[in-house]
Amino acid sequence: MPLTELQVRGSADLYAGVTCNSDRSEVAKAQETRDYLMAHIVYVDLSAKLEQWSCNSAIALSDGFSRVILAPSQVKQQARDLLIAQHGRKSVRYRLLAALIYLLVRDDLNSIRQIVIDQDYAGHQSEATIKNLLLHHLRRQTPDLDAGFVRFEEVRGSNADQLARRVYLRRQKADRVIRFEELAGILRK
Repeated sequence: MPLTELQVRGSADLYAGVTCNSDRSEVAKAQETRDYLMAHIVYVDLSAKLEQWSCNSAIALSDGFSRVILAPSQVKQQARDLLIAQHGRKSVRYRLLAALIYLLVRDDLNSIRQIVIDQDYAGHQSEATIKNLLLHHLRRQTPDLDAGFVRFEEVRGSNADQLARRVYLRRQKADRVIRFEELAGILRK
């Protein structure tokens, strides 16, 4: 992906004080800053709440890049049964949502600065549960993630909202359809 003029100038500014004689920590700090500035804040939304077990659910990510995965109703039902067997009925939908979001973002985790999840499941307790479950999955891949990496916000009207809705309404194909085996591998960890 070509860099904009501002990004190129910004990168040059980051390295302005770094010389050949600079120690490695200065260079590493400049590189980390550059990587942080080039990372994306992504928005996540879903169409058809997960507890609508007889409906497919589309989970979309957007801004900087876009991706939509589809969780077929049969896969959701199998995942629900697995989660009930493992954890009982409490927080099944939150565990499933966290696992699906992880599947959505894991391949691009190094280029994401923050994940903003739609407030489909409103309330401090619901959001805290989803956030903790998602951070558990994310930290297996990137152990030093800060809790601020995940936040909740109303994303109605965003690209993620529109993408999820289009896939749910079958006006657009999902980038990937989730299989139960793949999801079960995440849920069992």
